[in-house]
Amino acid sequence: MRTTSIAVITAAGASLCCTGPILLAGIGAGSLAGFAWLEPIRPYLALAAVGLLGWAFWRSYRPRVVEACCSIEERKGLSLQRKSLWGIAPLVLVLLAFPYLQASLGNRDADSSVVTDHALGEQSTWAIAGMTCSGCAAGLEASLAATKGMTACEVLFDDGLMNCRVDANRLDIAAIPGMVERLGFRARSAPDIDPIVN
Repeated sequence: MRTTSIAVITAAGASLCCTGPILLAGIGAGSLAGFAWLEPIRPYLALAAVGLLGWAFWRSYRPRVVEACCSIEERKGLSLQRKSLWGIAPLVLVLLAFPYLQASLGNRDADSSVVTDHALGEQSTWAIAGMTCSGCAAGLEASLAATKGMTACEVLFDDGLMNCRVDANRLDIAAIPGMVERLGFRARSAPDIDPIVN
């Protein structure tokens, strides 16, 4: 049972660079890029999680020489261990697959941009540095979209761009780089790039 718990924790660690920013944005917390340091070690954490899960299955299903003399309580414990292992295995696999699933679920067509109406405010386009996955983009977008004066915000991870519209009476466009930096990323104006607008 201890091995499966460690496998779940390791799998959660492997996906934390993508799930962490979303969780932090959901609770309105500060730096979204705080988990980006996990990105380079994600393959090792994933390998460890799969290895631990495999070891737990092997220990649970290995042939036992003395199984005939095991007590009923020991057999019930083994049965419960196997059932919980089968319950935990899908969780580990989902956690390991999350960074890749999130990227495919989060893709949007350029034609379905949220920055569409000129009446929404002043348009700006920014090049964003420091994003390691679509979880970073989703967290950044959610945090900025919740800012007073931000009428629309879209972060495109694949392009490394952010399109914003602000109500100039409530939010100065010049404040956007500082807001992005407080979230753990870097923004520079990208006026030479046409914003994605319907």
